[in-house]
Amino acid sequence: MFLLVLAAACGGDDDGFAIEADCNPLGFKSDGPRASCMTPWPSSAFEVADGASATGRRLAITTRALPNNIDDLETDPTEWNLADGFSAAAPMVIAFPGGVSATGLPSIANLDESLAATSPTVLVDMTTGQRVAHWAELDAPVESTPDRQALFLRPGMRLASGHRYAAAVTTRVRSKSGGDLPVPPGFAALRDGKTTSHALLEAMRPRFGEVLAALATAGVPAEELVVAWDFTVASDAYVHADMIAARDRAIAALSTHPIAYAVTTDTPEDGVIIKRKLEGTLDAPLILTNGGADNPGTTIARDGAGLPAVQGFYQIGFDAIVPACAYTSPTPVPMVIYGHGLLGSSNEATGGVQRTTASELCMVFVGTDLRGMSSMDVPAVARALNEISKSDEVFDVIQQGFVNYITLVQAMRTTFAQTLFVDGAKKLVDPTKVYYYGISQGAIMGAGAMAYEPTITRVALAVGGANYSLLLERSLDWPTYKTILQGAYPDPLDVTLAVNLFQMRWDKTEGSGISHVLQQGTATGTPPKQVLMQIAIGDEQVPNQGSYWQARTMGVPVLGPTPLEPWGLAVQASPLATGSALVIMDGGAPQPPAANIPPEDLEMHNLTRNQPAARRQIGEFFRTGQIVNHCEGACVCPEKCD
Repeated sequence: MFLLVLAAACGGDDDGFAIEADCNPLGFKSDGPRASCMTPWPSSAFEVADGASATGRRLAITTRALPNNIDDLETDPTEWNLADGFSAAAPMVIAFPGGVSATGLPSIANLDESLAATSPTVLVDMTTGQRVAHWAELDAPVESTPDRQALFLRPGMRLASGHRYAAAVTTRVRSKSGGDLPVPPGFAALRDGKTTSHALLEAMRPRFGEVLAALATAGVPAEELVVAWDFTVASDAYVHADMIAARDRAIAALSTHPIAYAVTTDTPEDGVIIKRKLEGTLDAPLILTNGGADNPGTTIARDGAGLPAVQGFYQIGFDAIVPACAYTSPTPVPMVIYGHGLLGSSNEATGGVQRTTASELCMVFVGTDLRGMSSMDVPAVARALNEISKSDEVFDVIQQGFVNYITLVQAMRTTFAQTLFVDGAKKLVDPTKVYYYGISQGAIMGAGAMAYEPTITRVALAVGGANYSLLLERSLDWPTYKTILQGAYPDPLDVTLAVNLFQMRWDKTEGSGISHVLQQGTATGTPPKQVLMQIAIGDEQVPNQGSYWQARTMGVPVLGPTPLEPWGLAVQASPLATGSALVIMDGGAPQPPAANIPPEDLEMHNLTRNQPAARRQIGEFFRTGQIVNHCEGACVCPEKCD
């Protein structure tokens, strides 16, 4: 019926339509000189047809729609508009004048509520016609400013690449005062077949009947809608293109360039746990401008096709520890590339509990800086938070960090094995046995790095997860960085939308862009990967919900016996002879808050790395490929994890 109404739309313009020409016509009129007008987001209001793209669409975000910072500097949409769709990970965001009531929204505890016929919010995959499991929540930290408080629709796992989605808020969602929510005038115009003078709205009209039809088929008639909108998810071809090109071109450069290294310090250790600690430099292919210097304006060097281009070589640092057991082992020992923590550095590979782990596993640990998110990149992070247009200096630069990891692995398999990790004529390491172990950021970004590394097949990710648009707000680490972002973009809704924009750029490197293909490997041109995920309930830095999101996206089971069975994840009893798994440990912390706020700091973030059972599990996984429970029953630590 509503398709017929749309087809018979009355003529003439409605000159009283109040939404600015460059703004999302399905939102509400913005107030103030810097107020952005992106919502609802993401939206096909900012898409155009493009027959040359994998999705048939291309983004066309207007400058005016995006937030200006406190200095009235605009956000340049050029780099975002190269995409053929929106993030598969970031939430849908909308705000209503007067605010929204949280009563009745589908909860984070049971995503089945969102699939029920009576769910107040609805997400439909228009490509398949299926409802999508999600939870809806309000931006808890900004409850005092209800007009600018985001209502999030968060999918329980990654959306499908290249698919078109319809999102809807129904009349079952109430205003903060308990009354009806206001209907956006643009949605009413599309629903009722009333033409307007708004070009973006009219560009949406020919396809909008399909949105109403998809929702009606899913059991949501138009008369039950407060607002509905659609958007296209970016293709894998777009999301993966940069890093595949960077990887392949770096490897080609390495094939004609001997992997030279220099040791700057080679320190004897106690000889009981660790015998040598080394620091040095290594030649790596450079894909950055400015010679790779950590200066303002340094970003990816691109060729005429817009892909990363090698600019010669530059030097990166590395750190390594050689356990004493490597010198007495009857056979050469394996090597592990270690992924460091948040904005950290390569020396984390040689300190703290890593020394114990290297000794107990009897494996050489080696690390380098993850450029883009290492200590040297902190100023670039601050610049991006202060001015969104400078995102290139962080998110694109991470690709260099991945190239550095790939280079380090090649060095470990060749020159390091042949001439560095030796004892006279004795070779200490086996170059065929190289594994990855990342903790915290090293696990979050390690999933992405290992999706493109062409030789490593066993990957241990401790207290990791995906995606940052979910992780940040629930992490104790976020307030420090949010202070900078909020200082530059005082509107709380702009802060939310800035994170959404950042996520679109993060998708090229973090697990949000590759978790659905990580195990298979073929999509990014690597062999299949086995992944061991270890987390602790109530982690205060990497939220459990991000770990569950990643595990659901990957389709991996929870290893049983387990202290917890998260929604949407099957439990598979130990041992697992093949494949991947999520291991959940219980250190006595309560379940994290349902709202998008951090949990209490009970130091659960460090739990897994300090458990002997966790280290034994990693060692057996690396050696055999099996994932075995090394706790006495469910991993309740430390009592059952020694």
